[in-house]
Amino acid sequence: MFSCSTENMAVNNPESMKSDEMVNFDNALKSLVKRENQSTPEEKAKSKNPTELNEKSKQILYLAAKQLIISDGISEKELAARTADSREKTISLATKLYFEKYNNIQKRIKSEN
Repeated sequence: MFSCSTENMAVNNPESMKSDEMVNFDNALKSLVKRENQSTPEEKAKSKNPTELNEKSKQILYLAAKQLIISDGISEKELAARTADSREKTISLATKLYFEKYNNIQKRIKSEN
């Protein structure tokens, strides 16, 4: 009996239920803590907001965000219209979408158990 329970838990792992685009966005977020992606002291000194992401980090997130949003059925044209071609708005929209999808995965797991 324990074996079946363990197998069910492995199948119902939220990580295994994420789409490739969700995994990619998650990895992009995690990559921001890497030293090579963090702001240099010069970038921090120039920035009006020292907690703001640097350009490299924004670009990393933007590319993953765009993939996630497009995988949800939103065309590039619609994305451009909804975000006014803003990287920050695209990242924000993708973050919201990511957590909606993740919450849906969590609900699905709870309903199956």
